[in-house]
Amino acid sequence: MATYYVDGSVTSASGSGSGTLGDPWVKTNDLIQYAFDQIAAGAGAGSAGDTIVVLDGALTNTAKLNPSGYNPSYPSGNNSRPVWIKAVDPSVRIDWDCGGIEFIVYPYQAINFAGFRFYNFTNGSAASDVPFRFYRYTALINCVFDCYAIAHESCIALNIQSCMIGCSIINDNRHVGGGTHNGYLVSMSNGVLKDNYFESTTTTGNQYYSFGFGYAHAVNNVIYNKTTYTNGIIVFTSGLRASGNTFYSETATKIPCIQNPASYENSHICDNNYFEGWSTGITSGSGRMVFGWIAGNKGYNNTELFNSTLIENNNTAYDFNDAYFKNETLSESGLVDAANKDFRPKSLLVAKGFNTQANALPISASNVNPNVGAVNGLRPLKITGQYNPFGGN
Repeated sequence: MATYYVDGSVTSASGSGSGTLGDPWVKTNDLIQYAFDQIAAGAGAGSAGDTIVVLDGALTNTAKLNPSGYNPSYPSGNNSRPVWIKAVDPSVRIDWDCGGIEFIVYPYQAINFAGFRFYNFTNGSAASDVPFRFYRYTALINCVFDCYAIAHESCIALNIQSCMIGCSIINDNRHVGGGTHNGYLVSMSNGVLKDNYFESTTTTGNQYYSFGFGYAHAVNNVIYNKTTYTNGIIVFTSGLRASGNTFYSETATKIPCIQNPASYENSHICDNNYFEGWSTGITSGSGRMVFGWIAGNKGYNNTELFNSTLIENNNTAYDFNDAYFKNETLSESGLVDAANKDFRPKSLLVAKGFNTQANALPISASNVNPNVGAVNGLRPLKITGQYNPFGGN
């Protein structure tokens, strides 16, 4: 494993440097592509992976990022040789102009990004192309995806064993399209979404789901909605667990939040989430049998927390509407000031969740309940001109 260095603040049309800290690779455009090419050509790819550190400046693409020289596509690619591309300071996001095109060539594995603000991107020409279509074993850490510049069909598609942590998607600018990932802000299978802030504010012309999750774990995310969808904003496709998330909508016409179509009858888990401003927090097309566990969810200003089919279709041993499971509608908002995007929880949500493991914990901890919603107060406050998904001043 080796660490290579690049500097985006230095002008160089054709590229130069040796990739060391004292002599970083520099190139005016396509600097990360240049680093991939230099590693593949002779600098040497480590058998256990490598790291590319961006020391300064900004990055600009004129073509899709193509890591094929470093990491061949599946099935010949080696996922034991990951590459990390990251900012030198994890508290600062480096601007990355995607050049008005899709970002990366699919399907290269184990390529990870940390500390960037991506902008100026759109779909590719193929039906399956989305701006950020990542393959297996990808990590997106502390990144912002700023969608303002060019309209596009979707934003991010993540595949098996990937994760997205501490990221923000802002200025949603999707439109109706016909691609494989049509309309999704984020689609994921078999991965983790944690500590993210998502603004789903596309035009009403695209009335598709914003999120499609299968076999994934979504925890401590804030999802803020300002548009109208006919079906709902989130679709559970296969075996998802959603825990401790805040789902807030401010549309004039209330819409469903979590929707489980009849064709996806799997045992989902939905616990300790907060719903505000929806027609229905959790709804299902085929009855409660698609949900294995629903507990500790709170709601305010929803037409209903669960739909009648979900509650009344007695196909399991549990009635999740029973007070034992602590699913309840509150008499006031559980958030500090959601109208101004302050999603911190009030005391109504702190330690008010359902402790699924209470019987397995030591006596001293058995009565401690988890918090409800995204209790870190994730909110998009500007810091030095950038967005901080973890809040702050």
